[in-house]
Amino acid sequence: MAESRVKSSVRNVLAAWGGQAAYAICAFVVRAIFVDTLASEYVGLETLFTSLLTILSLADLGVGSAITFALYKPLAFDDRQQVKSLMRLFKRAYIVIGCVVIAAGACMTPFISALLGSSAPDIPNLKLYFFCFVLNTGISYFFSYKASLITADQKNYVVSLIQYGFQIAMCGAQIAVLLVTGNYLLYLCCMIASTLLQNIVISHTANRLYPYLREKDIDPLDKGVLSSIKKNIVGLLMHRVAEVATTPTSNLIITAFVGLATTSLYGNYQLVTNALQRVVVKLFDSIIASVGNLSAKESNERQYEVFRTTFFINALIYGVVTGALLCAINPFIWGIWLGRDWVLPDLTVILLSLLFYFQGMRCAGQAFTSAYGLYWVTKWKAVLEAVSLPVLMLILVRPLGMNGVLLSGIISTLCISTVYEGWAVYRRGFDAPLRNYVKMFALYSVLDVGAILLGFWICSFIALPGLIAFLVDAVIGMALPVAVLWLCFHRTREYAETRSIIKRVAARLRHRSQPEEAA
Repeated sequence: MAESRVKSSVRNVLAAWGGQAAYAICAFVVRAIFVDTLASEYVGLETLFTSLLTILSLADLGVGSAITFALYKPLAFDDRQQVKSLMRLFKRAYIVIGCVVIAAGACMTPFISALLGSSAPDIPNLKLYFFCFVLNTGISYFFSYKASLITADQKNYVVSLIQYGFQIAMCGAQIAVLLVTGNYLLYLCCMIASTLLQNIVISHTANRLYPYLREKDIDPLDKGVLSSIKKNIVGLLMHRVAEVATTPTSNLIITAFVGLATTSLYGNYQLVTNALQRVVVKLFDSIIASVGNLSAKESNERQYEVFRTTFFINALIYGVVTGALLCAINPFIWGIWLGRDWVLPDLTVILLSLLFYFQGMRCAGQAFTSAYGLYWVTKWKAVLEAVSLPVLMLILVRPLGMNGVLLSGIISTLCISTVYEGWAVYRRGFDAPLRNYVKMFALYSVLDVGAILLGFWICSFIALPGLIAFLVDAVIGMALPVAVLWLCFHRTREYAETRSIIKRVAARLRHRSQPEEAA
């Protein structure tokens, strides 16, 4: 069973990483053509609209995550009747949510210029463009609920392949539209068509994988299960509010107090950080179902061992990725992608990279929180974030500008999110003291951040042309965190188990390639 969980996680991770890498390359090409074809205000416009739509997505209420958690046990024990009951509830909830999002967005559309205030760009058809974003978000709910069943059954690679296939095709269509017509409306229509088609295909795939979903004899959902779902939804709603209080609010505050031009610059950096984050988060999303299965069948001691190994992998990956990000993002932007006019100052890039790192260091804790269904337990963390972060941003943005917004995110992440999530997993999941988690988090963070900043300092003395600067700086940024963590942990159980996992993955990849070589 443990081998099966590792195999499922590996397959999910490889599909997610491969798809995301291909899509990220396509997205960067699209953005480069976008910047060259349309006015710079359109870049800031997309960032603002995405932020506003994130606020509308509060209509989700956390229903998806709550029902996905409820699916782990019946899938583990092949309880098809309960799966069918949960999926019927899922379908009804998501149809209502999609309709609410579209209706609320339609009500906001006439007032979009007023909502943007003095930062509203002088672009024709602004309301129509905003409603395209609304429609894209709304229709994503009508079929996507079946993707959660596939994911909960440790087959997320199926969903990843479909989603990334359509997104890459969307990028190709958008490139053609920009080069041939330069029409932003047609560009958005490509996005809507991709969302609709990929969700229809996922729905049909789920019906093929689980033919019993077509059966009409569906039992009423057990009251105990329904009560647990409702409780988790309340906790998740608070988490959704906290999500809105972070990235969307930060973009709106930057636009209001610093300007749309800075939002446009920041939007390009977000495209890079979001692409990196999606690659890494897919790793942890891919293991959530396996952890859910683990929690249903294994002892507390084994679960704790798995968490410590997962946290070591978390620190290793985010140390490497953040090192490359800090050292190489500016050479990438000015030397390869967009040009020097789109570069942010070094201090801003350092703060952006540290925010990326500390938010990423929560991945292991969040994966176990989701797998254990601890949404209710961590609800007050979300409330504290939602209240304190916007206030802190408003205080620091006036004297520090955009740097104040980023610094606010770092403070909130370390002082609220990290501590609260660690407490939830350790006290409620492992019955262990919080101080053990804090010590582990602090140790890894000090080592990683020290190595990352050392790499950035070394790179500041290296003057090379664009592509060469990007490659050399990226290698330096990645190598130092690996070296530091190896020196400190190469004799630990976490390192040994991580190396064992890597060997199993490599062996499986070699085994898969053998038939092709023989052929």
